Amino acid sequence: MGQASQMMNEWLQHRNVLEELLGSIDDEHMDFKPWEGAMALGELALHIAGWNDVFVSMVKTEELALPDIPECKTMEDVRKAVKDFTKKTKATYESLTDADLEAENKSSHPKLQGSKKRYLTAMYDHEIHHKGQLFIYARMAGAKDIPFFR
Repeated sequence: MGQASQMMNEWLQHRNVLEELLGSIDDEHMDFKPWEGAMALGELALHIAGWNDVFVSMVKTEELALPDIPECKTMEDVRKAVKDFTKKTKATYESLTDADLEAENKSSHPKLQGSKKRYLTAMYDHEIHHKGQLFIYARMAGAKDIPFFR
């Protein structure tokens, strides 16, 4: 198994848990915010999924294109949008080669400069960071049975 496939499988383990976690959240908690200025629960889930697609796409395109986040009115809408982003991101990920990952990127951000693999490392960290927040949101909203983190 190549490095790109291995990284994709690691990411999918986290994404599958995110999708499972979202299944434990009812519509009444979609707009839950634990503090003023925070993203709402549903918004945070969409942020994770949409922006992670951007990071993976940057390995191929080097373009930072804002994600097309759909408007969601229910948690079922959020779950569907996340699944759709997962499919799209996985398809892009599957097109990556190990050579793509080792190629130098053109990032102006100092922490991302280097090989394009850094985009994927940042994406992975982004997913884990925000998924951790969602675990806290879910508990604060009263979710009792939540999945293991991975």
